[in-house]
Amino acid sequence: MSVLARVGGHKAILRMGQWVSANPNTELELNRLTDAWIEETGGPPLTDPDHEYSVAREILRRMGGRVVQRIVPESRRARAVYVARRQLKLKFTEPLPRERRRR
Repeated sequence: MSVLARVGGHKAILRMGQWVSANPNTELELNRLTDAWIEETGGPPLTDPDHEYSVAREILRRMGGRVVQRIVPESRRARAVYVARRQLKLKFTEPLPRERRRR
């Protein structure tokens, strides 16, 4: 566990880039906000000594929650998680438009 948080009346844990909570709506919203924030800003700086704590602070600020307890993770593994999440996501769900053939 890296960060234990309280959002409203629910507890949540941020570990290795994913939120877990006994309340499915809280868990879903925390993960959705985290994904959106990383996509929009790139997430915490690569030089950040504790990526999970920085993510938790920002997401909890947006949701009106607070950090209850923090355990500093192994920095290399945590950094690797957030570096991977920064990668550009391409959607291949729609076919490419075909060029019209001239007759």
